[in-house]
Amino acid sequence: MTTGQIVSRMSGDTVLVQDAIGEKVGKFLQLVATFIGGFVVAFVKGWLLSLVMLACIPPVVIAGGAVAKVLSTISSKGQESYSDAANVVEQTIGSIKTVASFNGEKQAIGEYNKLINKAYKTTVKEGLANGFGMGSVFFIFFSSYGLAIWYGGKLILTKGYTGGEVISILFAIMTGAMF
Repeated sequence: MTTGQIVSRMSGDTVLVQDAIGEKVGKFLQLVATFIGGFVVAFVKGWLLSLVMLACIPPVVIAGGAVAKVLSTISSKGQESYSDAANVVEQTIGSIKTVASFNGEKQAIGEYNKLINKAYKTTVKEGLANGFGMGSVFFIFFSSYGLAIWYGGKLILTKGYTGGEVISILFAIMTGAMF
């Protein structure tokens, strides 16, 4: 590993280190309580609609996991490209006298531009994957809302549910499942 790669990785991983030493335990307890509380409220209010809404959770989780996996792969490629570009800069500046004496500035600039363009293309791919992935997740999420409202309407007509119960169940399940 070169010095440029080390510097690039350190700057990219600083956020990860900060997240690792943050308030993880408190956040974990909050999310577990939200998860359990959401399902308890939903099943107490109306178990029929809650069961239907439970069927909507696996597609959201699968889509979210697929998006995370694709973004992780693309992001690592982008990080590698930026690392290679930083390595070219570090080597060029470290031996600037030699580069200048052999008129190698244009070659160094060309190599740097090639690597930065590769990193730019990777970043564009990452943006497209992020947009498509989040669009897919939200499509499934809002389709779940539509299913819950449609089935909730049927339950209002046939089983004596109220509109408030349907909305309470919808938000309890989706809030509990989202975290």
